[in-house]
Amino acid sequence: MTDELRCVSQGFNRTVMKYEKYDMNGFRFHTEYHQNNRPGAKTINTGVFTKRSRGADGANYVDYYGRLQNIYELTFNCTNIELKLVVFQCHWFDPHTGPHGGQRSDPSIGLVEVKPSTTYTGSDVYIVAHQAKQVYYLPYPCQKENLKGWEVVFRVSPHGKLPRPSDDDYNNIDPKTYE
Repeated sequence: MTDELRCVSQGFNRTVMKYEKYDMNGFRFHTEYHQNNRPGAKTINTGVFTKRSRGADGANYVDYYGRLQNIYELTFNCTNIELKLVVFQCHWFDPHTGPHGGQRSDPSIGLVEVKPSTTYTGSDVYIVAHQAKQVYYLPYPCQKENLKGWEVVFRVSPHGKLPRPSDDDYNNIDPKTYE
C-alpha cells in the first residue's frame, strides 16, 4: 500500500477549513452566501457545471448545473505526508430534460437552459473541486410563457484562456438564413 493510500484510508482530520471563495481550474468561485453579501459586485461567480457518469458502465454522462453553497478543504495527515482535498457542496438543478425537468437544450445552436427553481433530488451534492467548471446564468428579459423561470447557461472560459474554435463553430451556419 502506498503512503498516500494509507493516509487517505485513515480518514481526514476533524478540523475542516471552510472558504467563501476559491480559485480552481483557472476560475474564481464564490459561495452564494459570499456573493449575496457583496454590495455592488460586478461579477457573479457562483455557477457550477460538471459532468457525471450515470450507471455502472460509466459510459453515460449527465450534465449537472447548479450554484455553489459551500467550499470545504479536507486535510489528511500522516507521519510524513499531508494531503488536501477541496470539495464543493452545490445546490444542483434538476438534470432531467422534458416538460417537468430542469434542463432543456437546442443542440443546433448550442443553447442550454436551466430552471433554477428545480432541485436535484439525489443526496450526492458534493464534487471534488477539480471537477468543477464555471458557468453564468442569464435570465430572459422577456417573460413570455415559454421562457418564464428559465435561464440561459453561458460557459465561462478560465482566466487567460480562450476556448479553442472547433469545426462546429464554422459548420453550423445555414447560408440561406444565417441561422
